[in-house]
Amino acid sequence: MVRKRQRGRVALVPWIAVCLSLCPLVLAEVRGAEPFKKMRIAIPSIVIDFAPLWIARDKGFFRDERLDAEVTYIQGNIRGVQALIAGEVQFGIAGSAGPIGARAAGEDAVIVAVPMNRLDYTFVARQPVKSAADLAGKKIGIGAVGGSDEVATRIALRQLGVDPAQVTTLVTGGSAERLAALRAGSVDAATVGGATFIGGGAGLYKVLDLLDLGVEFPFTAIFTTRRFAAGNRDAVMGLIRGYMLGVRFFQQNKEEALAITARQLRTSNRELLERQWRYVKDHVFEKVPLPTEKGFKVVFDMLAPRNPKVAALRMDDVFDASFVKELVDKGFFK
Repeated sequence: MVRKRQRGRVALVPWIAVCLSLCPLVLAEVRGAEPFKKMRIAIPSIVIDFAPLWIARDKGFFRDERLDAEVTYIQGNIRGVQALIAGEVQFGIAGSAGPIGARAAGEDAVIVAVPMNRLDYTFVARQPVKSAADLAGKKIGIGAVGGSDEVATRIALRQLGVDPAQVTTLVTGGSAERLAALRAGSVDAATVGGATFIGGGAGLYKVLDLLDLGVEFPFTAIFTTRRFAAGNRDAVMGLIRGYMLGVRFFQQNKEEALAITARQLRTSNRELLERQWRYVKDHVFEKVPLPTEKGFKVVFDMLAPRNPKVAALRMDDVFDASFVKELVDKGFFK
């Protein structure tokens, strides 16, 4: 009887070994069966700067992260932040001034990555500007009061020696809409994205390329709410990974990147697209999407006169570095 039991145990050993060997496969299948995390991502304008986002969606980088990502256009940085706070979207990718202003107002917004950390704006006018007097009394187009483009406009005016009180600012929409307002004569000048000006600025006058100033500035930020980030850390990490893979693809795969971008911009003008692609590829994106204290201070200093609560903020109040730093530690950006 004892020998029969021992033989039974011996016979079970191979089966146990087989089961153990299959465990990783079973776990992998379980992970593969996990539902995709649905999310909506708001962008403030339809311009080539957002190509990595479209690429990450179309090439399946987000799906590889178990994300079902919908990209939605909500005109203007501030309206995108309002949609985030209202729970209508889970992420925004836009200028940093919007989430910073929301944070100063006691809202839950938090920036988790800064893929563009330079002031990539061009101050453009309908007529040549030779002196500050040429802008006195003129109408200047902005995207939103308190938005990053308004901050950039004020920096441009200060650089040109123009008192902001001497001009009238009009809310006209994103970079593409501001260019259209310039052409229609609704405004006399506007600050637009550098690549947008390259793509559609023919016949207009470049007054100042803010990129030449070398100003550190959290130009484009990925932001969400602290509540969402705390409860969905994997999704936040996945979004950053997918987006940055989109950046790499955009930089390294010209033809397919241009094809995806052309569909989103609804253009067949290959020559203009190529010029925009070369500019964005070489000048815009950071390899590691980490901002600087100096860059955030520029935003704080420009927003504080209108919103004193901003003056009390520090970078750690509005930016959670833990996500990008974890990716750095894991070697993702190498």
